[in-house]
Amino acid sequence: MAALAPDFMPTVRIGRGFDATSALIVFVTIRLVLPSQFVVGPLGGAGSPALLLALCCLAWWALARIQRTRTQASSAVMGAVILFAAMVLASFYVAMARPINAEEASVSTLTLISVAGWLGAMLLAHDGIPSVDRLLDLLHYLATLGGLLAIFGLFQFVTGQYWVDQISIPGLQAHQTVFSATLREGFTRPAGTAVHPIEFGAVLTMLLPIALARGIGQLPAVGARRSHVFTRWWPALAMGLAIVLSLSRSAVIGLAVGAIILALTWTSRQRIAAIGGLAGLLAVVFLAVPGVAGSILGLFTVIGKGDPSVLSRVESYAIADAYISQSPLLGRGIGTFLPRYRIFDNEYLLLLVEIGFAGVIALLLLVATSLCSAARVYLRSTDAGLRGAAAAVAASTSCGAVSLALFDGFSFPMMPGLWFLMMGLCGATYRLWRESVTYADVRIDA
Repeated sequence: MAALAPDFMPTVRIGRGFDATSALIVFVTIRLVLPSQFVVGPLGGAGSPALLLALCCLAWWALARIQRTRTQASSAVMGAVILFAAMVLASFYVAMARPINAEEASVSTLTLISVAGWLGAMLLAHDGIPSVDRLLDLLHYLATLGGLLAIFGLFQFVTGQYWVDQISIPGLQAHQTVFSATLREGFTRPAGTAVHPIEFGAVLTMLLPIALARGIGQLPAVGARRSHVFTRWWPALAMGLAIVLSLSRSAVIGLAVGAIILALTWTSRQRIAAIGGLAGLLAVVFLAVPGVAGSILGLFTVIGKGDPSVLSRVESYAIADAYISQSPLLGRGIGTFLPRYRIFDNEYLLLLVEIGFAGVIALLLLVATSLCSAARVYLRSTDAGLRGAAAAVAASTSCGAVSLALFDGFSFPMMPGLWFLMMGLCGATYRLWRESVTYADVRIDA
């Protein structure tokens, strides 16, 4: 009966050792390790190595779908992806069909290519990860990579320099400006390899739930490997520390959202341990870095008291409403509302302008189906590793969804690709669960 198992596994594989999980590991490595400003010079903004690899993922997924000879388990996420992609294409058509200046047309085309890359990584994750063990391999790697990124951010905080602006990579050119070291309340805000501290914080908040799930034991080590407690927990500790020291309001909110959602899947004992660990971490931060506690509290106490960032967001609603009323259904075109027109600091508001209510509803439906798919796995699966993976990626997806309401995330190169990957992993957990159920039914029938 064991020979039946491969018939229920994805065929997305190159050779014997390199599968879709391997490709996704390479993708996230390039996306998070290589500084975001570097591109292949002749290709301009479309020459980001991570974007090029993501487009290869899309081509690989499409080829595998065309060549498949069997029916494969899927999830509602696939239908939501198709709907969202259709709305983005419709919005692009609207942009190209009206009088449009060259800059808007160029940025709109680049945005469409970027969306294709984001969906490429998402779809390959959804259909290509061959087993629960390989899914856990990817999640453990993401936790470790996030911890290393956080450590680099902490190094920037301590030294007061970004360092990435001093890097030169043969064959690549700096296409996007890296923000110089920014200060808040006298502290250097770390940005890691991202182009801005706010994106750095958003990325870490999406990776933190995976690290927490690893630390708490929801993501078991694959095979016979057993991890030391420090090995399990150091990524979460590093990320938590870096998020706090990023002095980003959106990052702190994202941290709270991810931790609360993940904590719903923990036992009472695990919640107490996590609260104790968080209290200890904050105590270390506040004692080691005098003044940071007041700076963090100040991020929220100034709300409603003339904070420029809050006032700017409030004023943006009236401006956005004027554009939305001109084309409420499909918007003025994906990527056509340039930053020099206005920075809303709210991606959903920006998307209402660019892809209209139809596009935003399609995106929200994609988020909802991803979360529901993962929730169903957590509630019904008997595989502890799969349940833990579903809880972690659902919390990560929620962090990304909340972050988009606090800054224009799609305008940054690192955050959206990782967020769509998380939604793809939500669908992957559902597919793997359905395949295990189907295989069990076949074994019973046999």
